[in-house]
Amino acid sequence: MAELREEIEKAARLLMESKYVVVLVGAGMSVESGIPPFRGPGGLWTKYGEPDMRGYDRFLADPKGWWESILKREGYASELVDGIAQAKPNQGHYALAELEEMGILKYIITQNVDNLHYAAGSKNIAEIHGNILKLRCVSCGHRFERGEISVEMLSPLCPDCGWFIKTDPPETKYENLFS
Repeated sequence: MAELREEIEKAARLLMESKYVVVLVGAGMSVESGIPPFRGPGGLWTKYGEPDMRGYDRFLADPKGWWESILKREGYASELVDGIAQAKPNQGHYALAELEEMGILKYIITQNVDNLHYAAGSKNIAEIHGNILKLRCVSCGHRFERGEISVEMLSPLCPDCGWFIKTDPPETKYENLFS
């Protein structure tokens, strides 16, 4: 127990002495909130298999068909969306928000799409895989809250530039310039 206390004190000292603290967060952060991980024991991809990574290409080829498949929420997508809908921030999310409020933590870089860092009160967040509560124009990159854009017409069009809107993960033409 004394060894653990020493490690915690050392970590606290390092945080306090650091000039610019950034945290990189993955799926493990949200497991405690009830969201299943993607890989490993109990992982969505372990159960359902890894999805085809050509989603953006499929979207460009058939935006209406892509939206129809997304709205069906089949396989791992249903379990993920249901988990996120019921999840609440956990102590780790709140701790990061508190560190940001204290001016110690400058930025969170997260792979998570669950919005739990925002829900906990964090503000400086880079969501490298997007946010499940948002939509994005594939041309101008404008992000919208899901409720702002109707998905009655598939594929919805951006009110700013008239191009297609899809779910938020950043697969727009701008991000693909570097791949």
